[in-house]
Amino acid sequence: MPAHPPAAPARRLVLGLEKGLAACAAEATAYGRCVAASIETVDRHACQAQFQTFRACVQRVLGRRW
Repeated sequence: MPAHPPAAPARRLVLGLEKGLAACAAEATAYGRCVAASIETVDRHACQAQFQTFRACVQRVLGRRW
């Protein structure tokens, strides 16, 4: 019988990210728009500023780093 990882930690992670996404909708939208605008010319750091703003917001909401 294969061992399955516990579902509870994964569920908590998803619920936490859902909470962060809901609270940081404006930042997530700005990041998404930037990514969508540069989809043809993908560059690793093209949307770095928007991502960092979104990330900082989610970290504030969750109260921890991710």
